Amino acid sequence: MRTNNNLIEDIIGILTNNHFIKNKDTVNKTALLDYINKEFLNLKEYETLIKDIKIEKEDILEIIYQIITLVNSSTDDKYNNTSETEQLIKEANNIGFTWPNSKSCFNKVEEEFLELKNAIKKNDENNIKEEIGDLLFTLHCYANIKKFNYEQILNDANNKFEKRFKKLLEIARTKNIDLENCSTQIKEELWIVAKNSL
Repeated sequence: MRTNNNLIEDIIGILTNNHFIKNKDTVNKTALLDYINKEFLNLKEYETLIKDIKIEKEDILEIIYQIITLVNSSTDDKYNNTSETEQLIKEANNIGFTWPNSKSCFNKVEEEFLELKNAIKKNDENNIKEEIGDLLFTLHCYANIKKFNYEQILNDANNKFEKRFKKLLEIARTKNIDLENCSTQIKEELWIVAKNSL
C-alpha cells in the first residue's frame, strides 16, 4: 500500500489539477490538507460505524482516492467531448470558416437531419452513426452562433426528461399499469399526461 503522504499528495493532485476546483491557481494546498484530515481522517468516527474492522488512515485515504478517481474519470469524459467541440468551432471561427448567420447554420442542421433520415432508410449502421455525429456537431455550432450554452441545454433537457419520467412512473403505479407489458399507445398517453401535469 502507498504511504500516507503519497496518497494525500495524489488526492490533492487530482483535486487541484482537474474540474473539482475551478480556481486552481488560488488553492491553498495546506488548507486543503487540513480539511481532508479534519473531515475524513477522524478514525473514531469510522470505528463507531465498523467496530469489528481495524482501519488505518491509509485505508480511508485509499477509499477516498479510488472514489475521486472514478468520479474524475467520468467527469473528464463528459467535459472533454464538449470542450473539444468548442475548441474546433473556435478554431474555425478564428479564420472565418463559419456561417454568416444562424439561419444559414440551421439550414445545415436540416440538411444533416435529412442525411440521417436517408441513412436510416438504407439501414446503414456506420452511416447512421456518422450522420448522428454530424447532426449533433452542427446543432452545437447553431447553439454557439445563438450564444447558447450547449452543455447547459443538454443538462436542462436531461432534467426535464427526468421530471417527466418520474411523473410517468408515479401515474403508472397509481393506475396499476405494467409499463414493461403495456402497449406503445398506453405509454404515449401516459407520457402526455405526465408532461401536461408538470
